[in-house]
Formats: sequence, structure tokens, C-alpha cells
Amino acid sequence: MAGGTSTCLVCILEPVRVEVHKRAIEGLVKARRRLIYMLPYVAYKYVKNKRDQNKREMDSTLESLASHLSRSMIPDQVVLRITGVSAKLAEDSDEFIPGALTIVEKAVGVFIEWCPVEDSNYPDTSGWVIAEDGGETQTLHSPSGSPDRAAKQMNKLAFSIDVNDLSSFRNLEPKKGHGYPCIRLICKDGTTYVPLYFTSESTVNFIDVLQRYITLRRSAHERDLVLVVDGKAEALAQSVIALGQNDDVLSRFMKNPYATALTGFGKITSFMQEQMIPALLDDSDAVSQEEQIRAMRELTQKEDDAAKLRINLDAASEFELVTQLELPPRPDIYRESPVTQEIWDKFKMADGTIDPQNIHHLKMNVFRGGLQPELRKEAWKYLLEYRKWDETNAQFEKKRAKLAKEYERLKAQWMSISEDQESRFFSYSKRKGLVEKDVARTDRSMDFFSGDTNPNLAMLQNMLMTYVMYNFDLGYVQGMSDFASPLLYVMGNEVDAFWCFVELMKKVQRNFEKDQAAIKLQMYQLRDLVMIVNPQLANYLESHQSDDMYFCFRWILVWFKRELSFADTCKLWEVLWTGQPCPNFLLLICVAILDAQMNTIIDNKFGLTEILKHVNDMSMHLVLDDMMTAAEAIFHQLSASQDKLPAHICEYLNLGEIAN
Repeated sequence: MAGGTSTCLVCILEPVRVEVHKRAIEGLVKARRRLIYMLPYVAYKYVKNKRDQNKREMDSTLESLASHLSRSMIPDQVVLRITGVSAKLAEDSDEFIPGALTIVEKAVGVFIEWCPVEDSNYPDTSGWVIAEDGGETQTLHSPSGSPDRAAKQMNKLAFSIDVNDLSSFRNLEPKKGHGYPCIRLICKDGTTYVPLYFTSESTVNFIDVLQRYITLRRSAHERDLVLVVDGKAEALAQSVIALGQNDDVLSRFMKNPYATALTGFGKITSFMQEQMIPALLDDSDAVSQEEQIRAMRELTQKEDDAAKLRINLDAASEFELVTQLELPPRPDIYRESPVTQEIWDKFKMADGTIDPQNIHHLKMNVFRGGLQPELRKEAWKYLLEYRKWDETNAQFEKKRAKLAKEYERLKAQWMSISEDQESRFFSYSKRKGLVEKDVARTDRSMDFFSGDTNPNLAMLQNMLMTYVMYNFDLGYVQGMSDFASPLLYVMGNEVDAFWCFVELMKKVQRNFEKDQAAIKLQMYQLRDLVMIVNPQLANYLESHQSDDMYFCFRWILVWFKRELSFADTCKLWEVLWTGQPCPNFLLLICVAILDAQMNTIIDNKFGLTEILKHVNDMSMHLVLDDMMTAAEAIFHQLSASQDKLPAHICEYLNLGEIAN
């Protein structure tokens, strides 16, 4: 029985064994085939990786060679050197080494360097009381041990740091009457350098010079911690929300990087077009505006978390300026009388040209007093560069005749589009609808545009529709009619008004472009200027979630068109068109208004809702001459302090060699 049972089991299991063996063989064959098929790909990847490695090595070699050549051709320039800066040997040591701290401009960047000094005249360091991180004190001693050991210690502590690699630093102030101020540098890679003790002076000079190259803000949570804010990343990463204009402008206001170019950006655009725009544009109450802004912030934050675009903004919102600059008093500024036809004619030659040597003088006259209204039709053509300063009367008339034909050609393009064709031309139809909507409500309180059958409304619509054909990439964006209507009023005809509008749009077009880089940049420049001019107000706005300057968006977008009377708007614009005393004078006007409103905002403890309402209520109650004199005074105040200003502030205002 036992033998029979074994035989039966073998008979039963043998087919199973054979099947398992067969499947194993088939698996090996398939695996072998896959390996054979993959060999070309593996070979390709090997060759590609090898080629990429060789390219990286070659690029590195070329970069090193270029760096070497640059260093050999451009000498280093020491911007700041402070002696009497001692380094601590080690965390667990009470020994210090005297040295010198320098900020050096090199061909490859700006560096912070510290090195020990061997100077018999260096002050005796024995008995110095040093303030430590924990609030305790230590006595400063000279390095001990053999000369070789001391030399090794000193060489080990010397360092050179590219300012772009700096992440933050500790700025420790000693207790009154005890010790010396200390700075400890921390790099982006986590490297923490030795504490540096300033025995001969405070750290203020070092920080002031450092701020020429990088933006520094002190943490609101840790008083001793100072962080470096990447200005370029801020300008690209931060988003601003509009108080004011259109479904296009605000939908374009969000950042449009690769990471959010699809679904995320679409959600933001949809929200702005369908909900936020009506609340902000159509004179809704401040509470509704704030609700839309907060909702926009929440949506934007969700998208930014995915794309990691608000890292710098979130960090920046927690910091205040490291040092408050002591600015000189503001000078008294007075406005002058408007330029008359008689004064204007004195600058003109018989052929209509204006001597290049007198252009600046003429612009300054316009900046100081504006123009008499009857002169604007002629002068605006020059200021907008529709007519060139060196263009004779004959040359301009010839050019104007040519441009008149070009205008009619462009106008005929859109006028020839039938309703049937328009029904299949969505982008055109949408822009036409925006133009019609804006024309119907632009400056209707003026006699020039009043009445439903007013022919001037038709001319305004013709101008804007023709511009759609002239610049179809931009098309029409709500708010552009605010720039067109004063030009039509002053010029009195479509042709001159249109080509003046074309030139004006060259100045402001970037405010309406999809990436909104220009608007973003101006909003953050405004915030930076407020930080310098009025740090108290800047800190208040930050603590009340209003330092993003959303409430100033309409001022910048349409150059105060919604805030001033029509006459004052014309006067302000011709002043701005001169480009004097700096290209960003518009931002200084914004700063001047906020500076004047500081006590109202702070004393009343305004939050975002109240600030929005207060800004809206200032519309048509601003005194233009006061705005411009205050802004000019601020410019001269900052200009007198340009050697102390951060580099980016000098650049905003085109001050000195730094801006160049």
C-alpha cells in the first residue's frame, strides 16, 4: 500500500512539476528578451549621461576660465574696511583674534571678508567684556599657545562670503556699558561663521553699506535675527491684487510661472474676472472689497503653496527694516505758474524744432508749473514724443499725413467685420464688448462726453477699437479708456488723439500686460519707499495685513485718473511725462499721500477695511499741488541721503552712480 501511494503521488505531482518548470523557463526567456530589447536604451542612456557629464565638465572649465580672466582684468575694490573686529576662536573657547572686516567688490560679485591682522598697534584686547548669545559675558583674551598653533587658528577663521550666499545674521547689542556689539553670519547652506565683535565702532556702518547690495529686514519675532530678502525673487514671486480696474488687468495680475500656468492660474483668473473685479471696480463698499481681497489671498496662497512662489513674501511680511535711516529735513518746495504760449515759443526755433540743449530746461518749466490749457494741444505732442523735439513743421506735417492714412487703414479693418464674421471671432467680439462698456461710462459727467448721442463718444470708441487692431496682442483692457479720453478732449480729433494714445501706451502698456511684471514691481517699490521714508507707517501697515499696498493699485494703474478732477489729471500727467526729477515720481506722489495720512490711519487704528474705505473716500478730495510739492520734497530728502540709501532705493529714483 505504501509503495502504491508513493507511485500515485508521483503521478499526481509530476505534471505540476513539469508545468512549474515550463513556466520558469518561459519567464527566463521573456526576461532575456526584455533585457535584449533594453540594451539599445541602456546604451543610449550611458552615452547620453557620459555626454552630459562631459558637457558639465566643459562648462565648469569654461566658467572657471572666464572667472579667472575676469578676476585678472578687473581689480578688486574695497568698499568698506573696519578694523577692530575680533573673531572668537571656537564655541567652547574664550580666546579671540583681532582682525579686519571688509566689503569688497570683485569681478565675480560682492564679498564680505574677515581676516586676522598682525599689527602691534592694534588695541590691547585683554580684559574686554564680550556679550554672548545667551546674555552672559566673557573676557576677551589673546590667542594662547605656540606661534604655529596661533597661525593655524587664525587661518582657519578667515573667510570670504559672497553676499548672495548670505541667508541671515545675528546682530547682538551689548548691555549698556558692557561689552561690544557682535554679528554672526549665517549662509543659505546652513554654514554659521564665527561671531565677530566690533570693538572700535558700532555695526551700523557695516549694515548700511551691506544694504546697498542686499535687502535686509529684522525679524519681528526675534529682535536679534536679521534676514536677507532676495529682491529679485520678491519681484518675480510676489503677487499683488488690484483695487480698481478690470477683468483683464486683475486676471493678469497674478503670477504666471510654469508651475501654475495651467489649472492653478485658470482658477485665479476665473475668480478675479467673475467675482473680484465687480467688487473692486464698480464702487462697492470697503467691506465687500476686503472680502474679495481676502478670498483672493486665500486662493492665491493655495496656488502658491504648490508652486512655492510666496516664500519670500511670507518671510518679508515678518520683518522690519534693520536700520532706520536718519533722513535730513525736507526742503520747502513751491509750485510755479503754468508755462504759457509765450514762454513755450521762446524755446522753439523758427522751423518748429527745439534746441536739444534747451529740452531739459523746458521740461523743468513744465514740471514746476504744468501747462496752460490752451497750450496742451501743441505741447502734449512733444511731451508724448508723437512729435519729435528735433522735427521741423514740414517734417511733422508730412509724417502726420502718412499716419492719418495708416489710422484710416486700421480703422477700416475692424469696421469691415460683419456681425456674422464677429460671431465666429470670439477674441475680437469680447474686446469690442469691453470697449463699448467702458466708453459708455468714461467721463460722462463732462460736457464733452455727455449725452447718449454725443459724437465724441463715437470718436472715443473708434480710437479704442482701432488700437485693438494696432496692438492685437494687448488688445483692449478695461481702464485704457481712462488714458484715451483726456487725449481726445485736448486734441479734438481722432488722428492726433490716437497717435498720442499710442505713444502714451508705450509708457503704461506694461501695466496692462498679462505677466503684470510692471505693476508688481511698482507695488513693491512703493512698499520699499514707504519703509525708508516712514518706517512707522510701514510697520503699522505690516501689522495690519496691509503692507501689500493693494489699496494703492488704482493710483498706479491709471495714474490717479479716478482720484483727481479732469483738469488736475491733465496737469499731473504732463508733469509725469517730463520724467523729472526721476522716472518713478508717480511712486513718490503715492508715498507723499500715505505719509500725510499716517496719523489718520494710525490714530484711528484702521485695519484693511477702514484703509480701503479711507482711500476710496479721498477720491476727488486730494490737493494736487500739495501732493506734488510733498513728493518733490521727499525726492530731495532722499537724494541728499543717497550715500546711505540701499542700492535698490537709489535705483528706483535713479540716484547717483549706484543707479547707473
